[in-house]
Amino acid sequence: MVLLPDFTIVGASDAYLQATLTRREQIVGHQLFDVFPDNPDAPNADGVRNLRNSLERVLASGAADAMPLQRYDVPHPEGHGFAERYWSPSNFPVFDEQGVIRYIMHRAEDVTAYVTLKKSISEPERIDKRTVPVCNPAELELPTLDQDTIASNRHLHALNRSLKLEILTRKALEDTNAALNKELKRNIEKLEESNRELESFSYSVSHDLRAPLRAIDGFARMLEEDVADQLDDEARRKLDVIRNNTRNMGRLIDELLEFSRLGRKELRFGRLDMAALARAAFDSIVGDDGVAQPKFHLELAGLPDAYGDITLIKQVWINLLSNAVKFSAKREQAQICISADEVAAEEGMLSYTVRDNGAGFDMRYYNKLFGVFQRLHRVSEFEGTGVGLAIVHRIITRHGGRIWAEAVVGEGAVFHFTLPRDTRAALGDDHDQTRSDTDEAV
Repeated sequence: MVLLPDFTIVGASDAYLQATLTRREQIVGHQLFDVFPDNPDAPNADGVRNLRNSLERVLASGAADAMPLQRYDVPHPEGHGFAERYWSPSNFPVFDEQGVIRYIMHRAEDVTAYVTLKKSISEPERIDKRTVPVCNPAELELPTLDQDTIASNRHLHALNRSLKLEILTRKALEDTNAALNKELKRNIEKLEESNRELESFSYSVSHDLRAPLRAIDGFARMLEEDVADQLDDEARRKLDVIRNNTRNMGRLIDELLEFSRLGRKELRFGRLDMAALARAAFDSIVGDDGVAQPKFHLELAGLPDAYGDITLIKQVWINLLSNAVKFSAKREQAQICISADEVAAEEGMLSYTVRDNGAGFDMRYYNKLFGVFQRLHRVSEFEGTGVGLAIVHRIITRHGGRIWAEAVVGEGAVFHFTLPRDTRAALGDDHDQTRSDTDEAV
């Protein structure tokens, strides 16, 4: 029988159920001593006390405990009284990976027949008269064992019990692992199907939204061109608001389409010059924004090469550095630092860091940081769609890495991400050089 440290029953063998006249559904999940109380009709019953003491010794010492021969009657299944039983019990601890007792294996060998036979031999008058003429009482006596033999027998019994309990424990753990793996596989399949449906929905919705947006923007432009001389300043302002909002909506749709495509894009892994990618991304951002380059000071430390899809990792650098430039643009001297840490990263991975001295963000809202269309600043303060970091998160996750950040409001933000060091970390030994979402382990 398998017990938790609080003596709750979590498993029992068929042999144990048969010997104790119980069914599995009657005892599993219940307290041991609620299921097996002392026999109230036996005034000297001490089974509960002795078994509890043995189990507590196991918990205190972390060692197996073999009990002496014990009478411990079991309730009749019909609920009418108790059946007399004698047992040779022993209890063994089962430890988890941290060395903490997770289970107690309780084994009790039913020796009722042996005790009954011994009693009958010690009371000749109770022997069937038909056996007396043919049996010499001396022949019925059990041999007296010396102390060494008794100790050896006990040791063998303990070893045998330990082996049986280990087999039972392993079988129970194997069954549990098999059930968990089956459940995990089902959940993975459901998650993959949900992701495919969500991506398909996002792609369809994004395409369907383009037509009405083009119509709105087109008619607003026609009004500006055809009747501009008939419009006052307020009317022209309202038309500008309409067109600006349609353009913003168009950008949102573009970002949503890009995000949904990431789930279907096949990854093509190769060695990446991370320093060159970071420098090219920064130069393009500063040049595209028309910002005076001297205002931004880029500190680019030596970056080790990583392994990944060059197109997607280039997008990671563009998105992260665009954020750094955008949120530090109001500084008189914007400081952006890019570095790497090979020691701190997990095995097979490299860790990269982008640090700025910009606006930062409130860590209380960190859980929104990598969500789609989530923004931690007002649009009036900083432009953006709220999709850039969600795209970065998906790209890094698809590469088997992770991304996280910390920040202080008004002092800046730090973003860290990890990427595979080589092909083994990226794909494993048995994978090809390409991978799509359906190939990934969730």
